[in-house]
Amino acid sequence: MSDLIIRVLREYDIQQPDGVIAWEAGQSFSGSDHWKVQCGNTSYCLKRWPAAKPAMRTKRLIELVTPEIQRHGLPIATPLECRRGGRFVFEQDRWWDLTPWQVGAPIKNQPISRTRLENAMQWLASYHGLAGAQRIENGRSQALNYRYQLCQTLVDGLLSRLSQWDYDGLAPGLPELFVTYAQKSLPELASLLEQRVGFELTLLPVLADVWSDHVFFHGDEVSGVIYFGAMKMDSPCLDLARLLGSYAGFDATVIAEGIKYYCAVRDLDEKQIALVELFDRAHVVLAGVQWLIWLGPEQRIFKQMPQVNQHLQNLARRIDQ
Repeated sequence: MSDLIIRVLREYDIQQPDGVIAWEAGQSFSGSDHWKVQCGNTSYCLKRWPAAKPAMRTKRLIELVTPEIQRHGLPIATPLECRRGGRFVFEQDRWWDLTPWQVGAPIKNQPISRTRLENAMQWLASYHGLAGAQRIENGRSQALNYRYQLCQTLVDGLLSRLSQWDYDGLAPGLPELFVTYAQKSLPELASLLEQRVGFELTLLPVLADVWSDHVFFHGDEVSGVIYFGAMKMDSPCLDLARLLGSYAGFDATVIAEGIKYYCAVRDLDEKQIALVELFDRAHVVLAGVQWLIWLGPEQRIFKQMPQVNQHLQNLARRIDQ
């Protein structure tokens, strides 16, 4: 193992681990790297964040919220404290963290059972209640504004550019599907977002990118939730839409069912339910196009294109519903 990894682990008082194995299955779309660290009978996940990530405000929220969530008994991949204080280590221009290894596995590329869906929604509702107890404020939704601005940019010419791009490595037919669907759907979506973007909402520390790959199950129980790189102050409706939408490709009824399970723990009023539906609608229209922007004009490199194609095919399934 490298001297760099040893230096990072020593900040967590791990002097000589029994083993450190690069975890290729854990390579995320964000560009972070992961290693499984073994120390006796205890396993950890060592994460090296992408350059310039996490943002300082995100890092502060992670350190504020995740320990409190864990203290109340919700399974979550909370970064461990290091000997200098805090829960992150900075080495070679990158942030690192160390979390206990999460048991179980996510529900991927298959329908989710109602029992697991109910448990996932109860976890999320409990998380929002506890996170809101740590910090809560009123303000406008950054997520709504981003989606509205993206709609405007697409209409102003970006969507036309995307239709002419050559997407090397992308499954045939996907770019055309995403562009065509956006062309048809953008005017109505932009109008709906414009009506809501200026509203004052209750904001709390949301995960913002909580989807099927990030929620682990052991049997039917939620055994862990990972990845907090998008955490920010926003509406909890964003999390609900993101997670339910990631399960809805195989069964569209999970959205209504999931909201019902969530409301058994934490109430939502009619306006909030409508906002969940709007966030989900925006995701169906814009998520595939966002990937085309990354792969096309922004020229981002993703090491795991088979996984990217599978993810985009799952997004396409929502369009076909």
